[in-house]
Amino acid sequence: MFSSRSDNNKTMLLDIQTLLVAVTLTTAFCAGARLLLWRMNLAIPGLGRWALAGGSTVISFLLILSYGRFHWPPALSLAQIFIMMSLILSWDGFRRFLGKPPLTPLILCGIAALGLFWIVIAHAQYSVGTKAAGNAFFVAILSALIARDLFKSSRKNTPAVRVTGYVYAVNAAVFLIRAFVAQEYPDIVEPVNPSGVAAFMLLWLLCSIIAITLGMVLMAAERLQIDLKTQADHDPLTGALNRRACSVLCEKAIAQARRHTLPLSLLMMDLDEFKKVNDQLGHDLGDKVLCRFVTVAQEELREEDIFCRFGGEEFVALLPNTSVQAALIAANRLRNAFEINSALIETKKIHQPFALTVSIGIAELQADEDFESLLRRADSALYLAKDNGRNRCEIAG
Repeated sequence: MFSSRSDNNKTMLLDIQTLLVAVTLTTAFCAGARLLLWRMNLAIPGLGRWALAGGSTVISFLLILSYGRFHWPPALSLAQIFIMMSLILSWDGFRRFLGKPPLTPLILCGIAALGLFWIVIAHAQYSVGTKAAGNAFFVAILSALIARDLFKSSRKNTPAVRVTGYVYAVNAAVFLIRAFVAQEYPDIVEPVNPSGVAAFMLLWLLCSIIAITLGMVLMAAERLQIDLKTQADHDPLTGALNRRACSVLCEKAIAQARRHTLPLSLLMMDLDEFKKVNDQLGHDLGDKVLCRFVTVAQEELREEDIFCRFGGEEFVALLPNTSVQAALIAANRLRNAFEINSALIETKKIHQPFALTVSIGIAELQADEDFESLLRRADSALYLAKDNGRNRCEIAG
């Protein structure tokens, strides 16, 4: 009977060691995936920190493996240090990825000093329970901080970001429970104790490491998808919507205006004598003029207005729920703002002041009119503004 129980314990111990090897190998493969993800997307911020965090996690599990084999207490202390480094690097990587300020040296030094202080005390007391409680507490706190940053990233709150945040939130709860258990029952949380919770913790770590790495990969994929869509829909020089995206959005806005019987107006804009700007001032300054006009237009127009670069020096703005008279007021405000702001552009290549102005044609949507017809009428009004002396607004008949 005693022999059978001893054999069962050996089998359980072997299972713990096997789980440790499995978690270590899984962590190594996940670290390799993070490294590959970073090397393939060097322009995305934060991915390098994730790769370093993966490497630090691998070292921590190797140290835990050595502790299980040789029972050398300093190995656990070193493993705790690398686990803390891994979480701090992951946290800093997530903040950089989400566009938040990176962790300051003061925060990093503060966390490191507090963690090292606890580890030194536990190591001096030769207390596995104190080590386990301190480690679990720090892991829980850092995981909760990471989850908070992921949940509060409203500007980039994509499904992958939310799911990764949930994984870190559950990880915080699991390790917080482990910290309280370690205070009362230190033997249960011993990393290689077959009668404790080591098997459960290793299984959870196996699942969470895979889930977090998969979340990182999906977050990077979502970022690339958003960047590709932005490049497809926006003009690379000015950042304004391009003609293709404008046509799609305008068709939807026209359908909505017709469905709800609301007014809608279109502004067709053309920078006056822009060829002279390029010929006399150079194409570099011409590009600055285009970018300045886009900046002014985006400041003067409303958030719900659709603004795009239609081609060359031509721009289009669709103003939902706006009558032609209200559109005329908005167009003149935009025209005056550009004339004032264009004076700030450096034009030292010529001796006389160079006039940088815009002419605007305005048309209001008529019954049963499509986007192309509305655009043609606004374009006719634009030519009328040009014929009448430029730097003016005209309404389509």
